Amino acid sequence: MDIISRKEWGARAPRSRSTVSWGARTEFVVHYSEGPTTQTVRSIQDFHMDGNGWADIGYNFLVDVKGRIYEGRGWLTVGAHAPGHNSSGIGVCMIGRDGDATAAAKRSIRAVYDEAVRRKGGGLKKLGHRDVYATSCPGDQLYAWVRAGMPASGSGGGSGDGSGDGDAPDYVSVGMAAAQDLPPGEWVTVRWDDEYSDSAHHHRNAGGPSFIEGPAQYALVANVRVEGLARGTRLQARVIERADSDGSVEVGSTSEHVAFDGATFLHHDVAADVVGNGRRVRFQVIQHGTGTGRVTGGSAKGLIWSI
Repeated sequence: MDIISRKEWGARAPRSRSTVSWGARTEFVVHYSEGPTTQTVRSIQDFHMDGNGWADIGYNFLVDVKGRIYEGRGWLTVGAHAPGHNSSGIGVCMIGRDGDATAAAKRSIRAVYDEAVRRKGGGLKKLGHRDVYATSCPGDQLYAWVRAGMPASGSGGGSGDGSGDGDAPDYVSVGMAAAQDLPPGEWVTVRWDDEYSDSAHHHRNAGGPSFIEGPAQYALVANVRVEGLARGTRLQARVIERADSDGSVEVGSTSEHVAFDGATFLHHDVAADVVGNGRRVRFQVIQHGTGTGRVTGGSAKGLIWSI
């Protein structure tokens, strides 16, 4: 799970903060901002600090309709989102109004919940803000999804613009921004720092090697250009699935290639596979020559059906 840090979204320093232990966390409280989906996290923080006089933004995390997750007060800092439940509850806010909740936003809220449960080592009660306070928050649509158990697919209670629902897959398209060395006998994980399409936020905003996030079924194709190898040099390409929790790796399909004079183009196709919860798909290349080559360019595209 990728979280946009306070530094990345330009947060102000909190005036004060207090923390709790994971033992004190017993609830997961879902909110909406009741503002336009174009609100920035910084504008919400400014309102909370300057309008409400709070020490910081009130929520522990925020999610936008594209599924991007933003760090608010963080996991163990006491929030200001639900009186009487700020120590016991982790408050997560969808940026938008009733009817704006997309499947991508719901999946990200659920991802924060699952990560909180993993860190705590036990369950957290799923609540809407209206369950603990006299308010319409988090809106009828998002609240219906919470009441349905926050299904990881994002279904239940409607889904705003419908993105990601039903049989329509998410689509990711990424490319290389810089060449990478390819030394002999070493699996090199290709970095995808150019993002062309990723409406459901499977790829890191700041770039990086992962571009499909589980749990999901997926199909992908990756193409890279390799230069600087002697003709006949053996190359291999493969996908791996890396666990967020401990960095363990599962190796997927591997393809064989041979270098030509000049540039060699590797095409790797995965027609269908499944990546588990908390794991991310990456693409690797190895060459078995004697000198160092270069991966000088490439792109990858994926179709993802969240499960």
